[in-house]
Amino acid sequence: MMAWVLLCFFAGMVLVLVEFLLPGMVLGTIGAGLLVLSGVLGVSAYPGYALYIITGELIGAALSIILGLLILTRTRALRGRLTQSMSQKQEHGYVSAQSDLSLVGREAEVITALRPAGTIRVDDRRIDAVSDGTFIEEHRSVRIREVCGSRVVVDPIED
Repeated sequence: MMAWVLLCFFAGMVLVLVEFLLPGMVLGTIGAGLLVLSGVLGVSAYPGYALYIITGELIGAALSIILGLLILTRTRALRGRLTQSMSQKQEHGYVSAQSDLSLVGREAEVITALRPAGTIRVDDRRIDAVSDGTFIEEHRSVRIREVCGSRVVVDPIED
């Protein structure tokens, strides 16, 4: 009887592990069923050790899942098919909005209060801007500190 319990247990662990490499829910479902069958056979044959058998089954199932995730992260499938292998850098043209770096250091007037987001005017252009968390009232002068894409960060100019 012990041989069947161990055979079902290890076969279930292997099938759950293989499910990560050959997805489709078939092998994982059969593996989970074998783990449950192993627990049922073990508890029915050795009822005095039920707590230890169930704990061992849970640890075995968790170990199979953890090993499956570790193996999956090291396979070519995850690196090339499930996730993007290259990063989208600005120098390659992957930007959502172009940064207008000519704005850095320029003075602007606050059109709508920055709490901390609002609108500023540079020359005749309206630009959405944010402060560093401070409240800046309307008609105050600010200096543009940073431009990153469409995010424009300003600091108030002290009078």
